[in-house]
Amino acid sequence: MMYIKDIFTGLVFGIGAGLSPGPLMALLISETIQGHRKNGILVSISPIITDIPILLTFLFLLEKIKDFEEIIGIISLTGALILFYFGYKNFTLKEFSIKTDLSGSLKKGVILNILNPYTYLFWFFIGAPYVEKAGVIGGALFTVSFFVGITGSMIVIVLFTEKLKKFLESRYYLLLLKGIGALFFIFGILLIKDGLEHLNVI
Repeated sequence: MMYIKDIFTGLVFGIGAGLSPGPLMALLISETIQGHRKNGILVSISPIITDIPILLTFLFLLEKIKDFEEIIGIISLTGALILFYFGYKNFTLKEFSIKTDLSGSLKKGVILNILNPYTYLFWFFIGAPYVEKAGVIGGALFTVSFFVGITGSMIVIVLFTEKLKKFLESRYYLLLLKGIGALFFIFGILLIKDGLEHLNVI
């Protein structure tokens, strides 16, 4: 029971990342629509390849500064602002078109992830601090749940692209993103509390 929060949080962030519109989503759908379901699945697993080294790097950096409470507090507050921004983007999205000229597979997905600044912002200010605070088991469950959420949601899109095309361009998809955005706001508030505690404000 004590690790349910870690699993739930990882899944929320992972599913939110997997369903969010962007270059990776466009590439995923483009590959699948062109009849390359295998390539679509390869795109789905690309975050695992790119994000694990990034996470490990940031965990190493956090280990070096973990005794500096003020810095950790600032990182938490910055993470809260990033989550608020993610939530804001979800709430203000008006439509998502799946038409794209992108092509490629695993290599292209890896390149897109490496060049995506949000990947680094998420792991440094949100993901890595959460893993460090949750401990070995809790952090591992969060990380595994995140990758299950992001790859799982993207693989579902690959397997059911023909049926999901209308859904992804419907108001129901936008409502789903708004729901995820609301959860981002909640987690952002929790990060503010955590940051203020590190700064000895509360």
